[in-house]
Amino acid sequence: MKAKDMMIRDLTSVTETTTLREVENLLYHSRLSGVPVVDNESKVIGYISEKDIIESAFPGAGMGAGMLFVHNWAQTFLRLSQAGEGLVKDYMTKDPICVTEDENDAMVVEIMLSGHRKVLPVVRDEKLVGVITRSNLCRVLMKKENK
Repeated sequence: MKAKDMMIRDLTSVTETTTLREVENLLYHSRLSGVPVVDNESKVIGYISEKDIIESAFPGAGMGAGMLFVHNWAQTFLRLSQAGEGLVKDYMTKDPICVTEDENDAMVVEIMLSGHRKVLPVVRDEKLVGVITRSNLCRVLMKKENK
């Protein structure tokens, strides 16, 4: 099975100048955990996720620095509110791993699991043509096993 057989042809994406607040709203309504960042030619130049948004408000959290304790909830909400005004370009993962439409299913599984990825962009000539999500991958692979 090829990536093109597993992908969702959903071209939900953002640009570098999208605010984190806009990304959060998009992720919430699309039920995705992250989206590709594209340039004006639809070439994938980055990836932004829920994790990136959380880390924008709590730099260093989750980096082995120990447990994050919230001592002041008002300050925490202020941090999150201020982080929402940040731009994608400052928090995205640059040059993310993508697959082409012809990538085989074993490689897709390896890439997604080894990198703890929940969404994998699919490209043709470097341009976004779809994404493979973990839930979609599970569904497709389960159907494959039942055939």
